[in-house]
Amino acid sequence: MHPSLRPHDQAGFSIIEMVIATAVMLIISASIVSLMSSSMSVATATYELTDAQENLRTAHEFISRDLMSAGDGLKSMTYIPVQEAFVKNYLTLNPISDPAMPIGVTNLGILTTDNDIPAGEPVLGPDPAVTPNPVVTIRSNPVSTDRQTILEIDSNFTPISLAANKIDANGEVITIADGDYSRFTPGEVYFLTSSLGGTFGTLTSKNDPAGPNSTLTFASGSAAGDKFGLNVTGVGGRIYTISNGGALVTSLQRMRIIHYYIDSTGRLMRRVFGVRGAGFRESAIAEHVVSVQFLYSLGPDGSGVISQPVNRLSNLDQQIAVRQVEVTITVETPHPLEKRLQPQLTSTSSTSVRNMQFRRALQPGTTP
Repeated sequence: MHPSLRPHDQAGFSIIEMVIATAVMLIISASIVSLMSSSMSVATATYELTDAQENLRTAHEFISRDLMSAGDGLKSMTYIPVQEAFVKNYLTLNPISDPAMPIGVTNLGILTTDNDIPAGEPVLGPDPAVTPNPVVTIRSNPVSTDRQTILEIDSNFTPISLAANKIDANGEVITIADGDYSRFTPGEVYFLTSSLGGTFGTLTSKNDPAGPNSTLTFASGSAAGDKFGLNVTGVGGRIYTISNGGALVTSLQRMRIIHYYIDSTGRLMRRVFGVRGAGFRESAIAEHVVSVQFLYSLGPDGSGVISQPVNRLSNLDQQIAVRQVEVTITVETPHPLEKRLQPQLTSTSSTSVRNMQFRRALQPGTTP
């Protein structure tokens, strides 16, 4: 017998079977793609919301930390005269008026507020004489936002006690020991205090002549190096007033002026005057911040009545009476998500300003 040479049945799929198989594959593929797309959308949304939550947490942490330290080293001080132009240019559009102050001078508080900043408000850079300036504007879209300024002593700087004859009668030149000379750099902002109060000044130059002593100069005018307009020399000048024309023992130290604002790109900025090696330094604390709002709870007035919280400190009594600050921050996701919208997250924290309680108890009856 010979094996059969007839080929086996080679019949394939019919067209209908192929169409059905292809359709099934397409349905399965579409389901997989849809599932993957949905998973990617969920993953993207999770990442974006996590980023927003991290910005929210960081912003609250920094602001709360500074509020808790507000007033360090200033428990009994009420008189801090500062040029009003500096305050308006860098801290608030609404400095608190004090009838006891000369014209053009304001009394800077531990907390200085600015509520609902108008659109396009500029934030000046380190040197107003340089163009272009201002370098940035404050965010005000889609809602207005607040600013906050906080004072606290720089505990890392060892104060220098200046005998009565160490400040000249013009309130401009200060004599220090040669051993302290290297601690200072022109352009830095310093704080001077005496029994009459405290004030700020910009170091414009320093000199180390022959002998055991050196000098620091706080001259007036941008051309002299006073970029922020803090210095006024002669009778009526801030250092002259605090030192009583050089006749009082005065302390030279660093005081941090910490200023929070949101720039037009949505970054929460922390600018600090009173730092080493510069007039100020600033850094972005959080991104994609829509607004920050402050609400101030006050202690009882002279009659024991507790008023409702206020959104701006508008007089000296309120500045001293602050007990608690409520901070509400709103952030958004870095990129649009569903329906091309950027979801927003809002949270509120409350911080006790502990130094304010001691400060009010130690208030003198009158200012100089």
